[in-house]
Amino acid sequence: MRYCINCHALLSEEDVFCKKCGTKVEYAEKLSSEESISLANELERKYGELHSIKSELDQCQKDLPRYQLPDKRPRYSAFRFFWPFLIYSQIAEAVVGAIFIVILISGLTSGRMNTDYDTDSLKTVMMFFMLVAAAATVIFGGVYATRKRDRLNAKLAEDELPLMQKKSNIISRIGELNNKKNHLEYELKQYNSWIPVTLRNPSGIRKARAYIESGEAKDLYEAVMLCQNKW
Repeated sequence: MRYCINCHALLSEEDVFCKKCGTKVEYAEKLSSEESISLANELERKYGELHSIKSELDQCQKDLPRYQLPDKRPRYSAFRFFWPFLIYSQIAEAVVGAIFIVILISGLTSGRMNTDYDTDSLKTVMMFFMLVAAAATVIFGGVYATRKRDRLNAKLAEDELPLMQKKSNIISRIGELNNKKNHLEYELKQYNSWIPVTLRNPSGIRKARAYIESGEAKDLYEAVMLCQNKW
């Protein structure tokens, strides 16, 4: 007996189209019961593998967002650590100025500076050292801030490395699984014309094989039709 894969109507051997729904009739190659059982075992394995691949693909797609780094990742700026040194430079300048003022007052009081030339010279020296103190503080702050920024940003990048590696591994695995899935679907495509969607799984193929093993069906095609008719 032959049945339509779409509406399960009974077909004759001569039918090219189903008389009830118009679906084109395609028959499987005639196989012995032993060949049909062997094919059923192979199909069960392939459909099972395809199901496992699809399940793993779904899981990978769910896991991937967990390892997605934001487009604008937080990074440290050197100015964050540098700006206090702008204040320190003013403090250093004030301290040097205060030291020279004390020296100036002490010199005038003791009489060691009794000319305008000595006073102006000391003021010039004071201004020079004030600028040097401020410049040295700023330069030191720039070097310090840059090194601290680089060290902390390197630590952030190091912390992100496992996430990036995990993401790369998942993407690579998705590619491998898609290749396997496409290959299996291409191999199984030749059976799609007579194995309905409801039977394209290990459980469905096992039921069809049981009809062959029990003798109720002569081959896999007839077993598939019986499954369709029973359901």
